Amino acid sequence: MKKSQKRKGRRQKLCVLLTLCTVFLWGSLLSISAYAENTDSLPEEYGNLQEALPDEVTSYLPDGMFSEDVEKNAAALSEAISPQYIFAILEEVLGSTVSAGVRLFLVLCGLLILSAVFGNVRASISSPALQNVTRFCTIGVLFATLIRLQYRHLESVSLFFERLNALMVGMIPVGSVLLAMGGNVTTASAGNATLGVFLSVSENLCAATVIPVSCIGTALAFCNAFSPDTGLRGLSSAIRKTYVFVLGLIMAVLAAILAAQTTLCAAADSVGARTARLVSSTVIPVVGGSVGDTLRTIGTSVQYLKSIAGISGILFLCLLLLPTLLSLIVTRLTFLLSSGVADMLGCESEGRLLSELGSVWGTMIAVVSMCSVMFLLALTLLVRVGVAAA
Repeated sequence: MKKSQKRKGRRQKLCVLLTLCTVFLWGSLLSISAYAENTDSLPEEYGNLQEALPDEVTSYLPDGMFSEDVEKNAAALSEAISPQYIFAILEEVLGSTVSAGVRLFLVLCGLLILSAVFGNVRASISSPALQNVTRFCTIGVLFATLIRLQYRHLESVSLFFERLNALMVGMIPVGSVLLAMGGNVTTASAGNATLGVFLSVSENLCAATVIPVSCIGTALAFCNAFSPDTGLRGLSSAIRKTYVFVLGLIMAVLAAILAAQTTLCAAADSVGARTARLVSSTVIPVVGGSVGDTLRTIGTSVQYLKSIAGISGILFLCLLLLPTLLSLIVTRLTFLLSSGVADMLGCESEGRLLSELGSVWGTMIAVVSMCSVMFLLALTLLVRVGVAAA
């Protein structure tokens, strides 16, 4: 009698447990099905990226890049990354940049020719003091011309960092929402924390220090050009190399941390999702199998949305980077070519000045490139991370 009552009690408990599991799984299935309806459009935060982009970048983008319809987004993105479209943008940006570089080269050549003429006049002057005054005036005219150019470039670099940070601030919630939609909650949390550190480094270390370091290098270049015996060229080179090395080391460490955290967290999320599907399909095969199929469908949709958002973010970043980077590169090449012309004309002081300024521009190129590569890596990891629900 007692054994039959115990069996009856066990059966009741088992029935209650199975009922609760069935209700829970069916509820999960219904909630997942309702949630799956939201995977046919990008998050609302994606549309806010348009406000973080300047007009000169949005003018390059085809219509539909910020549309709520995924198909329009995909069609616009396919057009934007086509070879014809990319080469058209490169031709436009490179054309304006090279023409500005040619104009600068002609101006510098004209100043160098005048410096060579004054150098011949200076050689005929017997007074050493008057020779130094003449040399100071010729170097000062060249330096004043280049200072205006440097101010414009430093302003553009500062504006680039400001826009880059604004873009990544807008991309963080987009990536977090998409990762959470795919079940990568741990990955989204870890990625947010690391990208927050990235933004802090970009804003407080790169953007705040590249201008002072460039100004120090420019001042030392002028002093070295006027008085090469002081040995300031080695000091300027040491400052630039140390700055770039420290900055590169910090960014390499941060990139390694982000890659490791993303890989481990994505693996943990994937294991958790697969375990949940296995348990559900084992306890109640029919309902559990339906949940698993629905999760795989959602995972495919979320991966599609992640690809669109991630590649779009990479495209936006490249369009931000392209004008600034090309302008810095062309200007540096112009300085190096002008330094060669100065040596041909016998203007040794002017040639040293132009060569040193070319190195200063090289430092700005390195800092801008390192920051951009760091954020490109973060967006690439967003696209490459597997969906846990798949």
